[in-house]
Amino acid sequence: MSIYKILAFFLVISFVSLCFVNFNLFVLAQTETTFDNTASTEAVTSINDAILKSFVIISQVAVLGIVFNYFFFSRFLSKKRGSSNNILNESKEQSIYYYSRTLKKVSSIVVLCCISIIIFSTCIILLQSYQLSQNLDLDLYSAFDILYTTSVGEVWLLRIVTSLVIIAMMIISYFVSKIGGKTNQGNNDDSNKITSNKTHNFRNNKLNQMFILIVMVLASINLFSNSMVSHSNSLSSLSTFAVPMDWIHFMAVSVWIGGLFYLSIILLKNLKPVDYNDAKSNSINPVSDISNNIMSVHSISISLMNFSFIVIIALCVIGISGLYLGYIHLQDFNSVFNTSYGQILILKLALAFPLIFIGRYNQLKIYKYTSLVANLVKNLSNNTTYEGISNQYRENRIELFRRLNRSLKIESLLGITVLIVASFLSVTSPPSLEAINQVSTTIQDKGVNDSGSAFFFYLVISLVVIISAFGIVNFKKNQQQIKKIFAITGGSG
Repeated sequence: MSIYKILAFFLVISFVSLCFVNFNLFVLAQTETTFDNTASTEAVTSINDAILKSFVIISQVAVLGIVFNYFFFSRFLSKKRGSSNNILNESKEQSIYYYSRTLKKVSSIVVLCCISIIIFSTCIILLQSYQLSQNLDLDLYSAFDILYTTSVGEVWLLRIVTSLVIIAMMIISYFVSKIGGKTNQGNNDDSNKITSNKTHNFRNNKLNQMFILIVMVLASINLFSNSMVSHSNSLSSLSTFAVPMDWIHFMAVSVWIGGLFYLSIILLKNLKPVDYNDAKSNSINPVSDISNNIMSVHSISISLMNFSFIVIIALCVIGISGLYLGYIHLQDFNSVFNTSYGQILILKLALAFPLIFIGRYNQLKIYKYTSLVANLVKNLSNNTTYEGISNQYRENRIELFRRLNRSLKIESLLGITVLIVASFLSVTSPPSLEAINQVSTTIQDKGVNDSGSAFFFYLVISLVVIISAFGIVNFKKNQQQIKKIFAITGGSG
C-alpha cells in the first residue's frame, strides 16, 4: 500500500532533522553565556511578541504541511493515473496542465510564507532588542548584539537561512517542471522523440522530488527553531527528551493543519469544473472529456481517503506528545484550571476538538461521494450511456464541492486560530518554570502536590491508551472503506 511508503519518507525526513536537533542540542550544551537562563525561552514574553510569533508559526506550518501534502498527493495521483490503463486515462497534455498549475500554486504560497517567516522573525528579534535596550539602558545596536550571541540570535539566523534556501529550491523546482512541460508540448508529434521525452520526464520528476524532499527537511529544521526557544528547553533535567518531543508535536500539527491548507487552497480546486476543458472545448471530444474528468476526480477522492491515514497518525502523535508536554509543564492536575498556562491550553483544546469532529464529518461525505464516483467509473467500463453518467456526475460533483469547500474553510480558520492560541501559550510561563524558580515549599504543600501529580500521571496514561485505541480503530475502519471502493471498480482506482 502506497501510504506506507509515504510514511517511510516522512520518517526518513524526521530522522535527518532529528540528527540536526541532537547536534544542535549538543552545541548548545557546550556553549555557555551570561544569558543562558533567559535565552532558553523567548527573551520577551509580551502580547506583541505573541502576535508576531503567531505569523511565524502559521507560515512555518503552512510551508511544511503544504509541501508534504503536495508530495503525498502528487505521488499518489501519478501512480493511480499510471495504473488505470484498463479503463481510461487523462490525456498527456491535460496531466501536464494539472501538475504545472498545482506546482505553481504550491511554489507561490511557499515562497510567500518563507518571506513572511523572514520578515516577522526579524521583527521579533528587533522587538526583543528594543525591550532589552530599555531594560538595560543600552542602545539598540548593543542590545541586538547581545541577543545575537544567544539562542535567540541562533534561531533568527536559522529561520532566515532555511527560508532563503527553501525559496531557491521551490523556484528551481518550478522552472525545471515548466521546462519539462514545454519540451513535451513541443515534441508531441515527433514519434522519434517519444523515448527521449520519457527519459527527460523521468529525470525531471526525480529532480523535482529531490528538491521537494530537501524543502521538507529544511522546513522541519525551520520548525525546530521554535523548540530551541520553547519552555521544554528550560527544563534542565528533561530538555534532552522534551525538546525533540516538542518538535515532533509541531511536525504532526504541521502535517495536519498544513494539510487542511493544501486541501482548501489547492487540491479542492480540482473538484471544480475544469477550466482547461473550457479553454480546449473545440478540440476535446465531450465523451472522453467527461470520462477523463470522472477518472481524475475518482483518483482525487481515493487520495483524500488515503490522506485520512496520515490525519489519524498525526492526531495520535499530537495527542500523545501533547499529553507528555502537558504533564511535564503543568505537573499537577489543579494547574490545568488554576494557572494562566492551563487556561490557555484549555482554550487551545476547545478549538482543536471541533476540527476533529468536522474532519470526521468530511471523511464520511468523501467516502459517500467516492462510492458514487466509483460506480460511475464502473459504468464507464460497462459502456453505459454518456448522458446519464454526465448528469449524475455533474450534480454530485457540484454538491460535494460546496459542502467540502465550506467545511474546509471553517477547518482552516479554526486551525489558524489554534496556532494563534499556541503562540500565546508559548510566551506564557508554565508551572514547571515557576517550580524551578521557587525557593522553598512546605511539607504539607508538597504532599498535596504529590497527590495531584499522581492523579495527573494516571490520567495522562489513561488518555494515551484511549488515543491509541481510537487511532487503531479508525485506521482499520478507513482501510475497510477503501477496500470497498476498490471492490466496486474491480481493484482499479
